[in-house]
Amino acid sequence: MRLFTVGPVEMFDEIKKVRADENSVPYFRTQEFSDLMLDTDGLLKKFAKTSVSSQTIYLTASGTAAMEAAIQNCFTDSDKLLVINGGTFGQRFVDICEIHNIPHDVISVPYGETLSERHFVPFQNEKYTALLVNIDETSTGQLYDIGLISDFCKSRGMYLIVDAISSFLCDQFDMDKYGIDAMIASSQKGACISPGLSMVILSERLVQERVLTNHFASLYFNFKSYIENFKRGQTPFTPAVGICIELNAALHMIDRIGLDNHLKHIADVAADFRKKAEDLPVHIPDFPLSNAITPIIFDEPIAFKVFELLKNKYGIFVNPTGGALHEKALRIAHIGQTDVDDNTMLISYLKKAIEEIREV
Repeated sequence: MRLFTVGPVEMFDEIKKVRADENSVPYFRTQEFSDLMLDTDGLLKKFAKTSVSSQTIYLTASGTAAMEAAIQNCFTDSDKLLVINGGTFGQRFVDICEIHNIPHDVISVPYGETLSERHFVPFQNEKYTALLVNIDETSTGQLYDIGLISDFCKSRGMYLIVDAISSFLCDQFDMDKYGIDAMIASSQKGACISPGLSMVILSERLVQERVLTNHFASLYFNFKSYIENFKRGQTPFTPAVGICIELNAALHMIDRIGLDNHLKHIADVAADFRKKAEDLPVHIPDFPLSNAITPIIFDEPIAFKVFELLKNKYGIFVNPTGGALHEKALRIAHIGQTDVDDNTMLISYLKKAIEEIREV
């Protein structure tokens, strides 16, 4: 099996060894585990480029749970939010607002359009508490302009909540520079480890002004309890202990090679794939793309057939696409233990799959 998916990804051998060495998951209410979590937290904040006064919430849950928990802990029906919706995960923020009866407006970014200043014009005279954005809309691969979004929020005193689940540790990211008040990340994407752990880094401003003063009915997702418990390097409930150990190892691996070198490798692999894809009967959208993923649009409606053939016959996994692009688009990830030679292999199998489908 070979993964070119955006999560789970093809794990690094070093992390696979950590998994193999976990013959039994250790007991975690110990000083040793607390020290590991505090060490992890320092590296996570270093790579997010935020101050030590920020607070991290470690949830044994999916990225969607972290998105919902962040909204529940910070906003109520007395707020008004602005949501950028350019695909499946932008819509997920919209759905969360609707379920929790939080007033909101939506900046719609139809597929193929690049988010720009004109999308903000209809909302310039409205008052909003915060803006919610999936900085890399994973369903399309578009990487939004964080500078544009940040300037809009700063000029209006808005909180900025960023789902960076498929962008963090793949693209350049700077919480403090851009005034990001919450960054949501997940274990199985940029961290290149097992699914099951999500992290929400909260600015000191958001903690003091929102999290500590907001009251809502939840036991498991109440951030106040996580903040209090993490003073001693612990979570209030049982964490995904094995994945926490993987995360610590993965962050140390990135720190050892250097974050910039790590990001450059992903960018180089992405650029190499996009160049080699010119030999396929596909095109790549011209909106800005994350290093994490490349959407390829087929000239013929055969995308899902290609996905199934690669999976069932050759053991190669790429991301299919839902909705109107189901038969037209696949998404190729460049995260994890992947290099330009893997791109050459993948392109050859894509060519082979297309030829086989055309022969039927």
